[in-house]
Amino acid sequence: MRLLCMGIICLACILLAGCNEEQAGNPTEKSFDAELVNTLNNIGVENAIIAQHTLYPYHFVADGASLNELGQRDLMVLAKHFKEHPGVLNIGAGEAGAELYEARIAHVLIRLKEAGVETDRTSVSDGMPGGPGMPSERVVTVFQKKSESSTSMRSGSGGTLTR
Repeated sequence: MRLLCMGIICLACILLAGCNEEQAGNPTEKSFDAELVNTLNNIGVENAIIAQHTLYPYHFVADGASLNELGQRDLMVLAKHFKEHPGVLNIGAGEAGAELYEARIAHVLIRLKEAGVETDRTSVSDGMPGGPGMPSERVVTVFQKKSESSTSMRSGSGGTLTR
């Protein structure tokens, strides 16, 4: 009987040791999964940077013309894109004076050239991220129609909103 108990204990130890080895293999899988998630997140971030194609004042060192770490990363993503596809790079002036804004533009253009982007492939603008945006007249019209719609909804009339 004692021999049987010792055999069962030995068998249990062997099985537990096998489970530990199996768990030791899992960190590699977990590492791969984590890297895959990080890669997908990075692709999403890069796509967002390209879609906005804008450097904001917070991309620059405070009251300076040079890019901070975030600005350098975003500009390198944009430079990689502009090597293949021409486009517009927006550089937001924010509250920077004309002299500082011009210095920031010059700094960015130098960095793009250093990254291998041909200067004729991109233009710099103080435009809206992602495109021209909506003309202000259209915004006013949309708000007026929305206001008229909510007024007619409250009064119980059957008015419809037209575009």
